[in-house]
Amino acid sequence: MNLLLAGYVKAQSVAMIPLTNTPLKGYDWGEGIQIPSGAMNSIDTLFMWGRGVVVVIGVIGVLFCAGKMAVGKFGRSDLAAEGVGGLVWTILGISLMLIAIPAITLLLPAAEA
Repeated sequence: MNLLLAGYVKAQSVAMIPLTNTPLKGYDWGEGIQIPSGAMNSIDTLFMWGRGVVVVIGVIGVLFCAGKMAVGKFGRSDLAAEGVGGLVWTILGISLMLIAIPAITLLLPAAEA
């Protein structure tokens, strides 16, 4: 059994040699990466559209939660409670989506003019 296990380990170590000896050892990964000069305008336009979509979805979500609370006023208190809980999650989701865009923009490298 030990002989079989030793043979298996040796075969795996031989199989891993091509993976450890990469031909691109001297390659400089990640340095000098730049966005093309006209791409930031397109990215900004995409993010502006994204913000607009998030705002529209947020307004629809808030109105949906308000509708649940209004219907709950007429004797369905469980629906009103669900509307209040949904309103909290809606506002938190909108906040997270709106914070994501500046965070992504911060991580992008500056484009050269």
